[in-house]
Amino acid sequence: MKSPAGKTRLITVSSIADSQVLASMFCNKLRTGEDPSVTGWPTTDFLVRKPKGTDDPRQVKSGGIYEVEGVFGPGDVVLLVRTKVGSTTFFIDEEQAPMCGGCCTKVE
Repeated sequence: MKSPAGKTRLITVSSIADSQVLASMFCNKLRTGEDPSVTGWPTTDFLVRKPKGTDDPRQVKSGGIYEVEGVFGPGDVVLLVRTKVGSTTFFIDEEQAPMCGGCCTKVE
């Protein structure tokens, strides 16, 4: 499964520790997964969990995309991810909340 259009940024994710998936703007939908530009894509399954959750992490098959919906603001930790094996590059796609009416700004 390829990542959706509108890729906003890339992060490095490894199996050593959780990586934070942060919102960079006001949004209501966020998607993450291994970036298809990685050589040999897909290369590894990954684990994802909510930062304040007590549930066990969910495993996502290699090449899969994890999507979460809610109301997120710039700097919010939306998810924690780690690969099953090794290190790779993940994309983070965000979709602006429709109620914002264009007032949402992206933070760098």
